[in-house]
Amino acid sequence: MTRPFVLWLIWQNERTRQRYHIGNLVHHEGKYVFYYEKSRKRRGLLDALENGYQPHLAFRDIDKIYVSDRLFGPFERRLPDRRRPDFPEILRTHGLSSDYTEMDLLRATGGRLATDSYEFVAPIYVYGNHFDFDFYIAGWRYYEGEQILKQLKIGEKVQFQLEPENEQDPKAVIVLTSQGRKLGYIPAFYSEFMFQLMENDGDYEAKIHSIHFKALPQLKVNISVCGKLVPSLKERNLNMVHDLQLEMI
Repeated sequence: MTRPFVLWLIWQNERTRQRYHIGNLVHHEGKYVFYYEKSRKRRGLLDALENGYQPHLAFRDIDKIYVSDRLFGPFERRLPDRRRPDFPEILRTHGLSSDYTEMDLLRATGGRLATDSYEFVAPIYVYGNHFDFDFYIAGWRYYEGEQILKQLKIGEKVQFQLEPENEQDPKAVIVLTSQGRKLGYIPAFYSEFMFQLMENDGDYEAKIHSIHFKALPQLKVNISVCGKLVPSLKERNLNMVHDLQLEMI
């Protein structure tokens, strides 16, 4: 079975600025599937509902698994129009070739609109004893990243540091250069995973995957992470593509 293409749908509370993983979009063997993330994970749908979230108007039933032969209209409209004169430049900026897929473009751009607080991000993929994911550094504008941006290199290793004393988020994980310069944080919907991995001395490697000098602050530096699971994390279902969903595709 081929590996499904999965994206997490993230919602941000505009008042608190906190972001939540509220749903999953899957593309597999020609079918698109969307379902809400109802597990008891931290910063998932249940937390979001307690903090003001209202289900998307096109996906009102949080218990339903939505299936389509094409990308759902509300998500397709989030993609840049290929008729735009600068569309080839958009592809180049995001490192996409002319044979890109809609899911490729949705992942690269995040599907962000100025009119709401949704975005798509890559999931944590788990396969056997290994995992991988990538993320844009959160809180970039508030720390040292901009000062040393031109010194950073693609492929350069970064390090993570736990911050359990953080009053707003006791599972916070700081992103540092190998020289100890603070760049920002791992986004909260990933940080619990890394926090637990690091607390249990898990094996991982993190490095700079891409740098976009002219992008918005929250999209300037992307970090890729790969490693091996510790037993406590291996027991959890972190792949986000459950057997039920795959049977529905």
